[in-house]
Amino acid sequence: MEQQFGQVPPMTPENYGKRIWHLWGPIVIKWAIAISVSMISSGIFTMMYMVAHQDMSMAAMQSEEQMMNLYDSIMEQFVGFSTAIEGVAAFVTIPVMLVLFHKDRVRERMTGFIPNKKAPLWKYAAGLLMALAMSLGLNNLIIIGNLSDISDSYQATMEAFYASSLPVQIIVLGILMPMSEELVFRGLLFKRLRERGTYLQSALYSALVFGFMHMNLVQMTYGFVLGMMLAYFYEKYGSVKAPIAAHIAMNLLSVFATKFELLDWLIEDHMRIGIVTVACAFVASTMFVLVQRIDERPDVPGTSKENENLASARDM
Repeated sequence: MEQQFGQVPPMTPENYGKRIWHLWGPIVIKWAIAISVSMISSGIFTMMYMVAHQDMSMAAMQSEEQMMNLYDSIMEQFVGFSTAIEGVAAFVTIPVMLVLFHKDRVRERMTGFIPNKKAPLWKYAAGLLMALAMSLGLNNLIIIGNLSDISDSYQATMEAFYASSLPVQIIVLGILMPMSEELVFRGLLFKRLRERGTYLQSALYSALVFGFMHMNLVQMTYGFVLGMMLAYFYEKYGSVKAPIAAHIAMNLLSVFATKFELLDWLIEDHMRIGIVTVACAFVASTMFVLVQRIDERPDVPGTSKENENLASARDM
């Protein structure tokens, strides 16, 4: 998985700044869109709330205490719309990232960079099963280790996300946010790192950034582990569709597991959650073996069959 093809310009002081923006630009743009959407939404919501509660708004002008009460009331109501606001931000982010992603693919063709082969769609089943098993297994370990209890911000984030209606959760948490995050962290950051570095270096760096962006210890750990897996999917399947599909599957599992209280059912019996966690580990490891067997090596023009066989023998 370490082969690189095509000419990549050497790093010089003149293009160092461009290189930094090339890597961090998508994340900065994602941040800017999220902050802008949040600020605009907050302003609109505040004005609508004050118009609907004119008596409270007028009273807030009289004292600092009333002003704080008004602010607390607005924030309490605003939190209920946090998932929908995240969805708007993701909806705006996706086309921007698709444009950048397309430009990267055009640049690859112009520089002669040869990407990994694309795996057939029927092989995606192994990746999806691995992702679902990993997701459920990690959630079980978080519960068993009581890790969620040590992070108030994690609990607050989960409560805010799952406070919306089920259709909103499916659209936002299950589809829009995974697509947005995969385009940024795997489609752009990981892929751009991969142009110059090894798979392991690129996966570690992108997974660390992905985990850090979640801003609490539990999600950082969870995000890092799954970020490594999603980068591996991109590498083996040769398409950003693989990590996107896996991320969507994992988030939908989380949405429905929360809706139908699957985790609460598992917690009721220590033996039950232990058996399910072991089963998840078995399924994930079995699917990993199948994913590992995917031949992602590019078809390099002019490479003979004999050289391919020699390369296969070296890999073994």
